Amino acid sequence: MKELFKSVFQFVTPTLREKGMSDTEIEQLKKSVQEEMKKVDPPKIAIIGFTGVGKSSTINALFNAGQEISDVRACTKEEKMIFGDITEYTGSKGKVVIYDMPGLGEDIDADQEHLNIYRRVLPIVDVVVWTFQAGDRAMAPMQNAMIQLQHEFGNDLTKKLVFAVNKADVTAPGETSWNIALNLPSQEQKSNIDEFEKYVFEKIRRVLPNWKGHIVTYSAKRRYRLDMLMTTIIEAVPLKRRWVYDQCADVADFTQMIDPKYINYVHSLMREKRE
Repeated sequence: MKELFKSVFQFVTPTLREKGMSDTEIEQLKKSVQEEMKKVDPPKIAIIGFTGVGKSSTINALFNAGQEISDVRACTKEEKMIFGDITEYTGSKGKVVIYDMPGLGEDIDADQEHLNIYRRVLPIVDVVVWTFQAGDRAMAPMQNAMIQLQHEFGNDLTKKLVFAVNKADVTAPGETSWNIALNLPSQEQKSNIDEFEKYVFEKIRRVLPNWKGHIVTYSAKRRYRLDMLMTTIIEAVPLKRRWVYDQCADVADFTQMIDPKYINYVHSLMREKRE
């Protein structure tokens, strides 16, 4: 964050001087802006999905948040009980607040209680990430939940909703098919990933026809496509809050797990894909 702030301020300093500000005034302005930036709330993410999808490993990989830190400081005891599981992760570039949401559509009796939690949490988060495990085709609970949430929150929810599929490395025919040397899925896995994303997309659009986001299949374990997931999350965040995510992101680099003999080859593949 310090480097980002420094580079931005260096860029605007000549303009401020042209407007008649002295170096002393510019330095005072710089300090004032830095103090105001410290007061900005950290990124707030609600994660929906079943257990075992790799929430913690995903957050750690996106923000270099290797250590969990108690409950978020901004919440009272009453709010903790209402919100459920709130965890504040300290990443290498700041804090990230995660709301681990209970699943809807799993139990009829519990849904109303869970909806009350959603009513409190979803309006205050920047982005909602619905997580799946690669290959899990049980979409009916998700569809039922989306119908409920769409009725409750409308387009406000739809705009900040991201669908993320973790554990790309276990996609059929299985983890042993993952190309360890290149740290990439095998051709068969890649084909199955594409097919599964189309399947999920169809199920989502059936209940959320106005949703225009992307489905990102990634692997927190292998660091695969984490950059794409981070970009998708930032794009779903309201414009005025995107810089907070950008300055907190510290995405793990999947190329660090590539056999050094093949690193240039993989980089060439990445360039071809971008072009």
